[in-house]
Amino acid sequence: MNAHRLNHHDIQAVKTFEARSKRKARNKRLALRTALLGWLLVPLIAAGLFEGLVR
Repeated sequence: MNAHRLNHHDIQAVKTFEARSKRKARNKRLALRTALLGWLLVPLIAAGLFEGLVR
C-alpha cells in the first residue's frame, strides 16, 4: 500500500513539474513576442515624433 502511494505521489509530482515547465515556457514565449512587438513600434513612434518636430 505504501509503495502504491509513493508511486502515485511521484507521478503527481512529475505532472506538476511538467505543467510548471510548460507554463514557464509559454510565459517566456509571450514575453518575447511582447518585447519584439514593442521594439518594432519604437521606430514608428520615433518617426512620428521626429515628423512632429520638423513641422
